[in-house]
Amino acid sequence: MNRTEWTKEHIAGYVQAQIKEQLQLEEDVAPDDELASYGMDSFASMSLVVAFETNFDIVFEDEELLFENFATLQHMVDSICGKLQP
Repeated sequence: MNRTEWTKEHIAGYVQAQIKEQLQLEEDVAPDDELASYGMDSFASMSLVVAFETNFDIVFEDEELLFENFATLQHMVDSICGKLQP
């Protein structure tokens, strides 16, 4: 898929799958759940950022790499969508 074909639902599904894999979860996480409560730490968060940058062909600037920007599934989806908009 190219960046114009990604819908918010596709992005959310991809992010959900990556979170579950990274945190070794069987259940889905709710969009607004704090991922720290599932064991998300800064290392896991940065691993996800690298996966997002690679998969979506985007780059997060250093000042955007704040833990709170990636604290929930919804925050992650919003950050990616913001990067994909022309």
